[in-house]
Amino acid sequence: MTDSDTNEHTKEGLRRTLRDLSNLHGVSGFEQAVVRYIRQRLESLVDEVETDRFGNVTALKRGRNAGPLLMLSAHMDEIGFIVKSVEANGFLRFARIGGSGDGLLGCRKVDVNGHFGLIGSLSGHLGSAARLGQVAPVSELYIDVGASSADAVSKMGINVGDPVSFISEFMEFTGGDRVCAKAMDDHAGLAIMIQVLTELKGEIPFGSVRAVATVLEQVGLRGAAMAAYRIKPDYALAIDGSPAADTPDLSVTKDSSVSMGNGPVVNLAMSSGDVIIRGHIAHPAMKRQLLAAAATRRVPVQLAAKTGGGSSEAALIHIARGGIPAITVGVPRRYSFSPHEVIDLRDATGAVNLIVQFIREMENHIDLGFV
Repeated sequence: MTDSDTNEHTKEGLRRTLRDLSNLHGVSGFEQAVVRYIRQRLESLVDEVETDRFGNVTALKRGRNAGPLLMLSAHMDEIGFIVKSVEANGFLRFARIGGSGDGLLGCRKVDVNGHFGLIGSLSGHLGSAARLGQVAPVSELYIDVGASSADAVSKMGINVGDPVSFISEFMEFTGGDRVCAKAMDDHAGLAIMIQVLTELKGEIPFGSVRAVATVLEQVGLRGAAMAAYRIKPDYALAIDGSPAADTPDLSVTKDSSVSMGNGPVVNLAMSSGDVIIRGHIAHPAMKRQLLAAAATRRVPVQLAAKTGGGSSEAALIHIARGGIPAITVGVPRRYSFSPHEVIDLRDATGAVNLIVQFIREMENHIDLGFV
């Protein structure tokens, strides 16, 4: 099979997984449907799969030697909302789980614990020009589930505390490899992790790999912290998205160096603020080994130092126990935290190729010293 044939096979696998995941709902704290799907996909690819009490799914691929132990992580949860109260006339009030801008919410289709709903918006025929030009904050928004009373809502089985997630079908752009769906953050990472294990099926790596599909990332990277403490990896690679800045409203020099279609991203620094204080700075040995794998496999990569907009699971993994060398591989993504996020399957395929090669070179990872 040629490299071109292999890449097409990889893209098809990624496409299948992303389509499946787009039909599931897994707001932070409510990832059960995604947990079941990930377990089912992983069981035939690895030696052992376990789920901890919080829902983190860990797949073990045993190596030929006692070490090193590599942790891969990608998160299962997506941004969404939670039902806060029910109005007497049947409308639902809600609060955010994770971040989604107010301007993205009006008239969006949502799933309310298995029921169709619509985030309401001021009628264009009844609002003044001034009001129609304003963005309503989430505190003033409501969800219409087709009920006319609180009692009717209750009889539907909808209650305070129920999860709310976007409804957004998987779509493909014409004439290319770009695809669109909700929660590419981090369905793309999950698809990459599954595809990596698919392509390594039948191989026994030098050391062992624990691939972890984590919970509660969008609300503080919590699942990764739990998993890293429990499995005690020697080093770790987080797989997540990287906001692309190649649209008319952003700059690839001022905002981010990341563009779609130019390959996976090796994140060298990530922070939730403009100053890199909290977050993660890539371990030098991880950078060296990952770029060596990229060179060997001839995978073009983009280097990024991202400030603002959040960090990845590497931020908490690397400070677990006595310190774990870690780095993040990202997939360029447009329209983050919206119901319609876009990635390029060529970038995701590059990430698969990069991580597969990195694992095949585990024998070179015995010494991951800082200098």
